[in-house]
Amino acid sequence: MIDSIHFYKTYDLNNVKLFYGDILNLPLYKDQGKCLIYDMHGHGKIGFCTHHPKLMPSSTCITFVYERKIDVEKMHKHLKSRAKEVSAPTLNEAFKIYHFFCKDFDGHTLEFQTFLN
Repeated sequence: MIDSIHFYKTYDLNNVKLFYGDILNLPLYKDQGKCLIYDMHGHGKIGFCTHHPKLMPSSTCITFVYERKIDVEKMHKHLKSRAKEVSAPTLNEAFKIYHFFCKDFDGHTLEFQTFLN
């Protein structure tokens, strides 16, 4: 079996705990002191580190995929007052997805989507 961890730069692990642990409700897989790794509910892992890489990526997008459109709408309602720059959910005909975007406290772009077919 192969698993994956995607690592992202952060400046504040306490905000990581608040946003990814408390608000997005991801279970903490491992606390390595300078890195926090969260389980993506059995679909890989996501880690945030204070030491590497040195620069924040400007084009990175972390996408959370849901089974149903209503789940995307529930997350939108949940994040509307808890995240930055929360866009309205939209239908993207080109990719046949329903999605919205927001920013976390470090400026990472997050996408919440469901495939429509």
